[in-house]
Amino acid sequence: MGIRNFSQILCFCALISFCFLPITTYGFVKISLKRVDQQHETSFNYIKFARKLGTIEVGKRAEIIYLKNFMNSQFYGEIGIGTPPQKFAVIFDTAISYLWVPSSKCNSSEACQFHPRYDSSHSSTYTKIGSPHEIIYETEAKLNGFLSQDNVEIGDLLVKNQIFFEVTSEDGLTLVHAKFDGVVGLAFPDKSEGNANLIWNTMAEQKLLKKKVFSIWFNTDSEAEFGGEVVFGGVDPNHFKGKHVYVPVTPNQNGIWQIEIGELFIGNQSSGYCQDGCPAVLDSGSPLLSGPAAIVIEINHAIGAKGVKSKECKEIVSHNGEAIYNLLASGVNLDDICSQLSLCLNNGAQHMRFVLPKSSYSITQLIFRKNLKTVQERKNRKELSSVADDLLCSACQKIVNWIQKQMKQRKTKEGVLRYVRKLCFSFPAPQGDVEVPCDNIPLMPNLTLTIGNKPFTFTPQQYVRSTRKHNKMTCRSQFYAVDLPSLPGSWIFGNIFMGVYHSVFDFSKRRVGFAEAVY
Repeated sequence: MGIRNFSQILCFCALISFCFLPITTYGFVKISLKRVDQQHETSFNYIKFARKLGTIEVGKRAEIIYLKNFMNSQFYGEIGIGTPPQKFAVIFDTAISYLWVPSSKCNSSEACQFHPRYDSSHSSTYTKIGSPHEIIYETEAKLNGFLSQDNVEIGDLLVKNQIFFEVTSEDGLTLVHAKFDGVVGLAFPDKSEGNANLIWNTMAEQKLLKKKVFSIWFNTDSEAEFGGEVVFGGVDPNHFKGKHVYVPVTPNQNGIWQIEIGELFIGNQSSGYCQDGCPAVLDSGSPLLSGPAAIVIEINHAIGAKGVKSKECKEIVSHNGEAIYNLLASGVNLDDICSQLSLCLNNGAQHMRFVLPKSSYSITQLIFRKNLKTVQERKNRKELSSVADDLLCSACQKIVNWIQKQMKQRKTKEGVLRYVRKLCFSFPAPQGDVEVPCDNIPLMPNLTLTIGNKPFTFTPQQYVRSTRKHNKMTCRSQFYAVDLPSLPGSWIFGNIFMGVYHSVFDFSKRRVGFAEAVY
């Protein structure tokens, strides 16, 4: 399904609520968000207008709509479709290109019963298209329906004749439990998505925007009054400082906002990762700040996270650690070592394993290999299932990676293997995240990503989330291990990243800019 479908899953899995509120200023529309305490039971049915908010740019005013903050992970706002406008809660998602909402013709799906549905018979500006359309969100959800055309209100902007997707069937529990009704896609077009044209492109064609950009800021301060904002046609100078660092969007077949990042530092020391560049996807519909499992495990170890022991990792280091070291020292290709040691199947696609939090509806995708060269004895004895073989191979690949990077630092064989043994106890838990000692947060290292040859640093206070339940404080790292088969070595920059760094999406110059966020 590729990176886009993976990101689509994360769109459903986000668990924080936003309320976007319109402010229009000469081709500039700002959708503001109001944060509500998680325990405050409210929804669109109980929305109350709170007060007026003046815009700094021209002094116009708009109303802030209070929404529920669902588990501090899901940001969604309100749009209107049709005349008069029918209201929907939507996620503004930079990893999806289409706009979809449930249809009044969606009667048999349980998910549709929990959300408002668009009724074309109640709109005087509706135009029938009727082309059938289908969206598959990996194994989690499948949407069927057809394309329609109508006016869409986003803030004070009226986008006329916007093509969107009416969903007539929604399969999957993900949508039943979602706090949002639909999605406004902000990615680039994808041929697989039919004629559902991009809403920001329609805005530009209708000359509704002063600049062909939109910007996003998420407020990660749970005690703050406002939850963040999305701005179409410009940026809000009140929520960043300094100048944005711009990098080009990497050409890709998925229509996503993908960039290239550079070296990763743990504290002041290079991790050895991404020195030659790594892909990163900007995904505003995802709650994650995720990276390849191998580096996330090293991050867990460096910050003292309470991971889980990997039996496969421990056994491989004990029985094959020295052999891996010697093969690397002799110049054997990294990709061949695990198959030579009968720990992976030979050839085939690169093996990856997804590790996602349960709150994000965890999935495991196995890629089967051809030409079995190894594990024949285990297969004959039927001691290991294909899943167990998968875990063994995945652990071996990580170990090879770790040993190779430690060897580059000219450490002794004993020192290298000692370090890797420790990493075997820092694997993420099945739910994807790991707990860290709250008292140690001031002692944890900063983590720095390189973008456009500039450092982008995350402090422990930014990459650790603290929650209190029953008078007990729990702290968890916000770095998640996610390996994408379609985009090896990639990172996903979700809500956490866009909370620390104000993000500008320039679709005229196909570039993205980042600056330090101001609350």
